[in-house]
Amino acid sequence: MTIKASILVIAVAAALTGCNEDRSQQTKTVGWFLDHRDELAMALKACRDNPGELGKTANCINANEARNKVTIQEMKDALK
Repeated sequence: MTIKASILVIAVAAALTGCNEDRSQQTKTVGWFLDHRDELAMALKACRDNPGELGKTANCINANEARNKVTIQEMKDALK
C-alpha cells in the first residue's frame, strides 16, 4: 500500500470514528424511558434546563412523550 493510500485510509477511519462519538447520547425510545424512570427524570431536567439547545432533540421529545404517558396512566389509576 502506498503512503497516500495509507493516509487516505487513516483519514477515513478517523472521520468515521467521529460518527459514533458518544454512545451515552444514543436516542432512547419512549418505551425505554418508561422502563427507566430515573433516567426519564434526568432527561426531563436536562431538557428543561437547556431548551434552546436540547428541546428539539429526539431524546427530549421522547422523554416528554413518556412523561405524558405516565401522567395519563396516573390519572387513570386515580379514577379507579
